Amino acid sequence: MSDSALTSKGGYFIEEAGAAAFNTAFTHMLAKLQKEVVSKYMSPENTHRFRHGGDWSHPGVPEAIDGGMQTHSAVVETRFQDLIDNDLDAIDRSARHLIEEMHQQFVQMLYLTVTAACDQTGNTVDAQAEGSLPEAFIAMMEKIEFVADKNGNVTLPQIHANPETATRMMVELETAPSEYKERVEAIKARKTIEAIEREAERKAKFTRYGDSCHCRM
Repeated sequence: MSDSALTSKGGYFIEEAGAAAFNTAFTHMLAKLQKEVVSKYMSPENTHRFRHGGDWSHPGVPEAIDGGMQTHSAVVETRFQDLIDNDLDAIDRSARHLIEEMHQQFVQMLYLTVTAACDQTGNTVDAQAEGSLPEAFIAMMEKIEFVADKNGNVTLPQIHANPETATRMMVELETAPSEYKERVEAIKARKTIEAIEREAERKAKFTRYGDSCHCRM
């Protein structure tokens, strides 16, 4: 290949096929790492990805909050010295930096969205008004709906709090009298039954739900 042909494509150091393959592999790696981050906060079954821009649609739940699409971005730099040294660890460092940046932005968006939804529906609890963290915990449990999967398995809700509040809550709940713990267990049992019944009612709306499909060719 002549020098002029190489120059017309941008120089001696460009390999279009290799660059495309690297970009694809790097993007897939980032997507995998990002899924691991999101799965710490939400079940993978409850997350979806957009390949193109657009808005959320909730035709069955018109009152649902639509936060719209939000842009998360991060910047990485590769030092020229890393290229000279053939430092392949720079790839991993870049990926980790991107994930850390995206992680922070995702968590901020998640909690702001949850806060907005709770404020809109009034589904909030004031610990001071309740008188104590244990009583606030009871009030919180009463406001939460447990969820059962299609197999009837109920997953208890998660509690997210700053370290100081979480430590105080754990100490006060663990040292609460037996009567209080019995109240909590009674709420959990009732909420569990309600979740299973709601899931059964949901499946009952679909004809022959769960039946095997027998097809003839």
